[in-house]
Amino acid sequence: MAKKIKVDPENVRVHDERNQNAIGQSLRDLGAGRSILIDSENVIIGGNGVYEQARDLGLPVRIIESDGSELIAVKRTDLKSADAKRKALAIADNRTSDLSFFDDDKLRGMLDQCGDLASATGFTPEEIAELTATPEDSPENPPEDPAAGEVPFAEELLESHNYVVLYFNNSVDWLQAKTLFDLHSVKEPGSKPGYERHGIGRVINGAAALNRILHAGEILNPEGQQ
Repeated sequence: MAKKIKVDPENVRVHDERNQNAIGQSLRDLGAGRSILIDSENVIIGGNGVYEQARDLGLPVRIIESDGSELIAVKRTDLKSADAKRKALAIADNRTSDLSFFDDDKLRGMLDQCGDLASATGFTPEEIAELTATPEDSPENPPEDPAAGEVPFAEELLESHNYVVLYFNNSVDWLQAKTLFDLHSVKEPGSKPGYERHGIGRVINGAAALNRILHAGEILNPEGQQ
């Protein structure tokens, strides 16, 4: 049955060596957790990285057919809620997903093909518009919001301040950060007329950032469920 399954050639997620190793170790030490998803032609919709590691380990695959009208739950009969192995699997299930990242070019092309269903992908309309924008859609000097006023590129940093620096290696995570922290492109202070430069550079108050992160978590997970 597993021989029928095919990896998606348009998969928008990138699984680097660290991610592959993490998935492989989780499967070896903790067993299979979340199921993968395939279409009617046996091409993987979700779980390409997991399938590749399971295939390399020789794990058998059981296909459960569904038309999407019901939620299929995989019950691990060997695990109880208090088991250390169960707790490790709960962490690994989320962490292995964190370690993969989007291929921006493939994601851009896939979003273009989604049509009206793009809004169901989890990206906001603003994020989709920015991801799918062409160079012609983005003027060299974007217009400023006259109501926003002059926004400094950074708050003052003192020796007594504790701070962290976040970096993003793909535009998807960066767009999500822009949305979460309400970041907008502004004019560089002191720019001369005709030589104005715009960009984003912020030092965000840590307490305010934590409040935004916690608030976003409450919205996404109102009942505290995993």
